[in-house]
Amino acid sequence: MKTSARGWWIGAVLAVTAIVAAGALTVHRRNAQEEADRKSAKPALEFAAADIVRLERRRLSVETELPGTVQAMSQATVRAKVAAEVKRVLVREGDRVRAGQTVAEFDTAQLRAQFAERTAAVASAQADFVTAERTRNSNRELLKQNFISQNAFDASEGSYQAKLAAVQLAKAQLEQTQIMLNDAIVRAPISGIVAKRYVQPGEKLSFDTPLLQLVDLSDLEVMAQASIGDVARIAPGMLASVGIEGLPGHTFAGKVERINPSAEPGTRAINVYVSLANENSLLKAGMFARVRLTLAAERETQALPEAAIRGEGAQSYVWLVAGKRLERRPVSLGTRDERAHLVEVLSGLQPTDDVIATKFDNLQHGQPALLRRDGGARTVETTPPNPG
Repeated sequence: MKTSARGWWIGAVLAVTAIVAAGALTVHRRNAQEEADRKSAKPALEFAAADIVRLERRRLSVETELPGTVQAMSQATVRAKVAAEVKRVLVREGDRVRAGQTVAEFDTAQLRAQFAERTAAVASAQADFVTAERTRNSNRELLKQNFISQNAFDASEGSYQAKLAAVQLAKAQLEQTQIMLNDAIVRAPISGIVAKRYVQPGEKLSFDTPLLQLVDLSDLEVMAQASIGDVARIAPGMLASVGIEGLPGHTFAGKVERINPSAEPGTRAINVYVSLANENSLLKAGMFARVRLTLAAERETQALPEAAIRGEGAQSYVWLVAGKRLERRPVSLGTRDERAHLVEVLSGLQPTDDVIATKFDNLQHGQPALLRRDGGARTVETTPPNPG
């Protein structure tokens, strides 16, 4: 009996010891897990009031800004109409010229010799023609009196017609030489400014070689590129405001004159032509311009700053601080005011929602977040904001 009781007590002690050890191990594991959870848990993100925006009723206008280039509506490339040596070029880049003004001259020595030769050829052809005409008239009388045959008269008639054609040919050749002599004196086809001078005196040029580039800066236009989405709302006669690169503080009034009926290959952009008044002659051809067009009238609606809107493909969303957590919420957008940098929000938000307007990367839905209303500095444990 004593041995049996002693064994029972030993077993009981061992069982209690095992239970205590198991409980201690469980507590140790639980404490270790809690410690690991505390170490792995992300700290709460703190946002200042300056990072937060809310829906507001704002007046929006649908505007678009189109890039473009200033170009002259009237410009001309003056080309050589004769193959000859350049004798004089009377203008240089930047010179103003008027329509009909002499701007260059070719050496005409060879043309003048040719003119004299063809003048003599006309005189010779006319003399032969007079002789042939006299012979034909005489033979007509002889034919009436049956002194010659019909064949003899027909021969004189043929000679007469040949000499008449020779006179006409000689006169045409003389006229052609006269035209070439006139073309040797090069005149400006339009009034404007010399933009480029291609030749120097003494150069031997072939026909159609460029001599000068003339540009009329009194009438300018901007060739702007519009997207297919914008061009449907653009119409001729629409007023425009034009800014010019390099002329800060200057805005020029313009008007849509024409819209190209086809898109440019590759870019799929459509050219829109905006007439432009060259006030004080400040504008030059080739300047870079930005054309601003109002596509719809101003109206009041609920809007957020553009900086608060995120997007993945066709889906737009915003980040909120809601219940001490970050929330990613889809939104439906409407009008976008490019000038005011505002976007109309059609659905998805309430006026009391705190929307993060500062851009941060790697935000996660459900991540702890705090909002400090005291204007203090924010602490955000994530990737710094993108410069763009």
